[in-house]
Amino acid sequence: MKQIPTAWNSERLFISDLKESEIFDIQSIVDTSNYVQEWDGRDHEPDYVRSCFEKGNLPPGGKLANYRIQTIRTIQENKNIGVLSLYHGYPMENSVYLEFLYIHSETQKQGYGQEMMHALTQLFFDLGYKEIRINVALKNWAALRFWTKSGFDQISGIYGDLEHSDKTFANMELIKTLKKHDI
Repeated sequence: MKQIPTAWNSERLFISDLKESEIFDIQSIVDTSNYVQEWDGRDHEPDYVRSCFEKGNLPPGGKLANYRIQTIRTIQENKNIGVLSLYHGYPMENSVYLEFLYIHSETQKQGYGQEMMHALTQLFFDLGYKEIRINVALKNWAALRFWTKSGFDQISGIYGDLEHSDKTFANMELIKTLKKHDI
């Protein structure tokens, strides 16, 4: 299966493979997403970006060659505003798993996320993929709204704790089927 290019763009954004020199800047952007930890129960990972750059964030049995981490920057200001981390071919060969997509909290609500998803959907469809998957914390209502608005309208499963409380967590895996008329 083909993979996304090392560099590509949408109308206002330029997306390219993370360079080692960008790790600190991108980690500082990822750190602005720490509020999500109260919804997903994960611990802060101060070396998340470096770890992804060096080893990837792979699914069970995954290969580094199928993993990609890319920066998202504005074309006009040439400023890093986000990060995209994904895996080609999981859980099936014609699937793409979005491991992490995040736009800096200071630049959210400007349409960049929807622009990214529209461009990614087109790109993945053109490459022959049939679906995109993502895992979302059930307590992350803003993300659930974003992903359903982006066309993720199928639930493949709910995973995690069985009961709701302040100290329990669960995630839902969402799927967007790629069809010609959606592009």
